[in-house]
Amino acid sequence: MGSRRTKAGIVAATAALLMAGTALPASATQITSIQSTSWSYIDSAQPGKSFVNPAGDAPIGAKVDHGQKHVSKSYFTFDLSGLRGTKVLSAELSGKETAVADCSAPRGTELWVTAPAKKAPTWNDQPRELTKLAGPGSLDVCPSDYLDWDAAPVLQQAIDAGRTSLTMVLRLPDGQQHNPRFGRTYRPLLYVSLEKNQPPSTPTALKTGTHACAETPLVRHGGAAMSATVSDPDDYSFTAEFAWWPVDHPDQRATGTDDVYGSGAYFDPDSRLADGVTYAWQVRAKDSLATSAWSETCRFTTDFTPPATAPVITSTDYVYEVPGKGGVGIPGDFTLDAGGDTQVVGFQWQAGYTDSGYVAADRPGGKATVRYTPRDDGPMSMSAYGLDAAGNYGPSGDYRFFVARNGPSMTCTPARAFLGETRQCTFAPHGTDGATEYLYKIDNGPEVTLPAGPDGTAAISVTPTDAAKSYRVSVRARMTNGNLSGDGGGQIDIDRGAPTVDAPADAMVGKPVVLTLHAVLPGSTSFTYDWDYGEPATVPVGPDGTARVTVVPDRPYYHTIRVSTTTAAGLVSATNEESVQVGSDGPAITSTEFPECCEGGYVTTPGTFTFSSQLPGVVSYTYSYFGAAPVTVPAGPDGTASVVLTPLTTDTQYLDVTSTSADGWVSQPGYYRFYPKSAAPPLVCDGTGNLRPGQVVHCTLTPVQPGLAAYGYRIRPNGETGPDVVVQPGADGTGAFEFTAPATDTKIWLYVDAWSVNAAGQRTDKSYTSYYVDPAASAANRATHAV
Repeated sequence: MGSRRTKAGIVAATAALLMAGTALPASATQITSIQSTSWSYIDSAQPGKSFVNPAGDAPIGAKVDHGQKHVSKSYFTFDLSGLRGTKVLSAELSGKETAVADCSAPRGTELWVTAPAKKAPTWNDQPRELTKLAGPGSLDVCPSDYLDWDAAPVLQQAIDAGRTSLTMVLRLPDGQQHNPRFGRTYRPLLYVSLEKNQPPSTPTALKTGTHACAETPLVRHGGAAMSATVSDPDDYSFTAEFAWWPVDHPDQRATGTDDVYGSGAYFDPDSRLADGVTYAWQVRAKDSLATSAWSETCRFTTDFTPPATAPVITSTDYVYEVPGKGGVGIPGDFTLDAGGDTQVVGFQWQAGYTDSGYVAADRPGGKATVRYTPRDDGPMSMSAYGLDAAGNYGPSGDYRFFVARNGPSMTCTPARAFLGETRQCTFAPHGTDGATEYLYKIDNGPEVTLPAGPDGTAAISVTPTDAAKSYRVSVRARMTNGNLSGDGGGQIDIDRGAPTVDAPADAMVGKPVVLTLHAVLPGSTSFTYDWDYGEPATVPVGPDGTARVTVVPDRPYYHTIRVSTTTAAGLVSATNEESVQVGSDGPAITSTEFPECCEGGYVTTPGTFTFSSQLPGVVSYTYSYFGAAPVTVPAGPDGTASVVLTPLTTDTQYLDVTSTSADGWVSQPGYYRFYPKSAAPPLVCDGTGNLRPGQVVHCTLTPVQPGLAAYGYRIRPNGETGPDVVVQPGADGTGAFEFTAPATDTKIWLYVDAWSVNAAGQRTDKSYTSYYVDPAASAANRATHAV
């Protein structure tokens, strides 16, 4: 059937290309269809007439009508103008039978390519029939809805011959066309479905960098990038091949490729170019089956050697002097000088962060003038590079200068006033710059334009009402040269009326503290305050402009009060934040034996600690010593109390004390820290180095503890706990003891702890020493004696 014939044709064409060694990606081809653009038929009964695009179906063969016999052929023409240069891979021509005289008669339909005809064919003037197409294949029905012929050879032949149209004739063979039994009619349209490939178009719009092909630019590194517009009728993905060569050495032709996706091709040959050479180049497009013609030829010349001289920049309008010259918006001339380096034909300059440009030199190696208008005042710089004709940058030259401040001045009357009072602020131009108008804004508000008067000044009226706002005026003048000046203006001086606070010097925690608030802002009627950032409260301003408020501090040291005032008109002053020092009511603690400042008496030495309070009516003190349970002691008639405490360790000792008054008031705690000295007896033993098992070591203890009654020591092999041994002191207070290193088959540590005890049984902190008991030491001794 026809569908099988179509697939077979495509497969056969593809196989042929692969056998020829040509890759055939699907994207290199296009499947499309064309239909006949016109048809006509001829009739033997009217031999001199042609029937062009008539209504009805296309007849072939013989039929008898009203006793007269008509023999017909039908002609179909295809437009090939869109297929110029096409490679036809497969093509199937198809048509449809509409009527058959006798389906039992064999189908003999033929399709021929005819010679080109200058006029419509007639029976008497038929175009020559050149090539018969193979076929047709047909569906197994009669009449057949689908007949097909292999049209690839005849289409390719016509395209290769440059024909823009192709005419075919549908007819019966000579042996059947005069027999009415074989007559048939066809739909008056034929279709060709084809798989084709057309070559890419010849590239156009060639450029070297940014230069059109007609130019021969001088290019620096990176300036010889070659580009072109390319297209392929069948696909958007193909390859562009660039070729370049020295003009005087075409034998040194080099190539590079670019994979194209769309219409732009690009290749940069920079790394393969030599300095000072004129190159020609061209490009062509290629898909996997066809190649376009080479494009036109472009040229460029390389120059990879930059200028060697840095430009010198000078100016008399702007110099490196404080406070500077000119100003923002005032143009000045800067001279750039290449110093005779003839490679330099122009300068690339930059000033500040935003202004830059290119200016040509008056001659190679000459000078140029840049007229620059500063945008900022203060220290600035200008830099410039010399450029050659290819755009190569030479070294940079730099110039530093100062731009004078030229912002307009502002004078306010009165110079200082309270919040809510109106000021008249006058703007005046800087020096002789003049002003036609002023652009000003207050803080971050909108910018307002204000015309200047005949004398160049202008005035605004400002009434500050918000204590939180800065009221800084920023103003620029539109100078008589039309440019804007630098920024001027300044801060409007405002007394924001923050109230003041008087606090007593003897404020104490837990006791009422009276604070006096003083209004400053005229017309204030109330104070609003908060204590330690709590809920705000409002109180009226008294006739004398003050108010008194009472607070009860719940903790000592620093507290904060914040206060502002409000006028009858609702104007709110600035807020004053003050720190109030509140003293602690905690007891004072002193000790002669154990002062808080430094190291005191020995461990186990009793110390007397005296408690006192600045509060009246104290009846008792409660203390907690070194984490022990609290103890309460009565106060004496003078309001003080003393306790005796004995430290038993050298650790820092902690003593916290509160007082209780007759009214039941319990104070904040007072804190005391002290540091006992060690009373451990010095321990000296005659054993040195490693001990051998059974070795006897003698030790001596020297007294330190006041009221010494006895010594004690303990031997601990490998850190194990041993028994406590009591040593009685001699007449001189020293103590002595000895111990024997234990027998052992392995090395062990031996620890010795020693202490002293007073008559109350209070033990001091310990002295320590340690040894290493080594069995190898005995063996070494025996070996020495044997020798």
